[in-house]
Amino acid sequence: MKKLIVIGVILIAIFVFALNANMIADQAEKWVKENPKDPDASTVLFEAARYCDILGDNARAQAVYWEIYQLYPEKSSVCAKALYYDAENKVETSAATRNYAIPILDIIMGQYPSEEEWVQKAKTLKDEVTYVH
Repeated sequence: MKKLIVIGVILIAIFVFALNANMIADQAEKWVKENPKDPDASTVLFEAARYCDILGDNARAQAVYWEIYQLYPEKSSVCAKALYYDAENKVETSAATRNYAIPILDIIMGQYPSEEEWVQKAKTLKDEVTYVH
């Protein structure tokens, strides 16, 4: 019976940790501050942002996506998709934030033309925002 209780407590702790988007983002940001030149730093932030996004913490995800662009603008493969998801969140959040996506989409198309998949997605989303209301 004691083993079952201990296993239950461990499982609860894992679920609390796993489902806490802020905790994950905080840890990722802390690690990046301690290891800013690590080649995987931008990817660590991106994965934390996606985790926040998937768990529904759009505001935190958007902040981390933008942080990636601010800290690692030269990482085109990570920045293009981070900026895209930031813009997509703005479009999906509310009509009031839709137009805030346009400058972000312009950054993708202007600064990361080699990221063809994300440029195409950015063009499509921009057309949706601009022409479909």
